[in-house]
Amino acid sequence: MTSEIHRTRAAITVDAPAVEVYRTLTDVLNWPLLYPWIVHTEIVERRGIEDVSKFWAVRPGPEGGLRVWQSRRRLHDAERRMEFEQLGTVGAIRRLGGEWLFLPEGDGRCRVESHHWFTTDQDPTVTAQELDRHGALQMRTLKDAVEQRTEAQRLVLRVERSAEVPGKPQEVYGRLSAALGQPRPGEREAEFIDAPCDHPDGTAATGRSVRITRAPHTLVLKHLDPPGELALYRRGWRLDEVPDGVRVTSEQLAVARPEALMDGPAETAGTRRQALLKWLGARAAADLSQGVAHLAG
Repeated sequence: MTSEIHRTRAAITVDAPAVEVYRTLTDVLNWPLLYPWIVHTEIVERRGIEDVSKFWAVRPGPEGGLRVWQSRRRLHDAERRMEFEQLGTVGAIRRLGGEWLFLPEGDGRCRVESHHWFTTDQDPTVTAQELDRHGALQMRTLKDAVEQRTEAQRLVLRVERSAEVPGKPQEVYGRLSAALGQPRPGEREAEFIDAPCDHPDGTAATGRSVRITRAPHTLVLKHLDPPGELALYRRGWRLDEVPDGVRVTSEQLAVARPEALMDGPAETAGTRRQALLKWLGARAAADLSQGVAHLAG
């Protein structure tokens, strides 16, 4: 059963040009915004048209759980085609790969197709059904993201604050993770935790979160129970080596709920969006000062 190859496919029509949809899907670093179940992505290797991307995701459904995997991708920009194969096994799936096609249909629309092949240790029908469900969800989410791009861009809120500190990245990372209550480098790379979360109204609550530690360059904390105004809330810390030490960047990434940005009759356009950006800026500065004060001390 393991060596036999099985196949599934999914397709959808998107009211947008093929090149735009292709770019959206292949922009893997933007997947935490494109797909809500993705917590973090990185490109760990790149060579010509080929790269290896790593993904951290929360499994959908009541059972939840974390899933971490890597995929080797080949991007054929001229043909608007992406080939991929996952590296390593995923549960009962021994091998998994396929391709995505983006086919113009005229009138500015395109047809998106995904073709998967796999081998498995379990009943292939079970795996095929899981891939069909997930493939359909990927397609619907991609279609909505592209067709509602203007509104989606308005809802995305991102703020960064940076400071430079002396030291080497590994050393600074260890001290920063300790200051922020993160596990020391070398411990679990990804896990669920209960973490406090400040709210724009000044209150705070502790909720389920995903913590990712990628020494010596990245810390990520995604709150799975975000404040009511936000559909997504993720905090991150990035470390980059500079001539005199390390630049520490605190990032706040959020997606506002549409109703949270509806200004009242006495407000000018964008007032509530600016208020949320100001709050995120304050949170980014607080996260940065907490870590940097410890590093300086």
